[in-house]
Amino acid sequence: MRHLPKDKRIEKLRYIHRNPVKRGLVQEPEQWAWSSYRDYAGLGPGVVKLNEWPKAAMKVRFAA
Repeated sequence: MRHLPKDKRIEKLRYIHRNPVKRGLVQEPEQWAWSSYRDYAGLGPGVVKLNEWPKAAMKVRFAA
């Protein structure tokens, strides 16, 4: 994803992070152990380690 424009990287990350929820595997993206969501959301490192290049800035919205 490094060579994609920033907005496309964010679009792809949202899709990847939401997929386990959409498939009914978890209720919230941070519950999926094999996701980078926790790291991007500022919830601490997860099982998946991110590469060392800059992260795409994402606005994480929490459902009320």
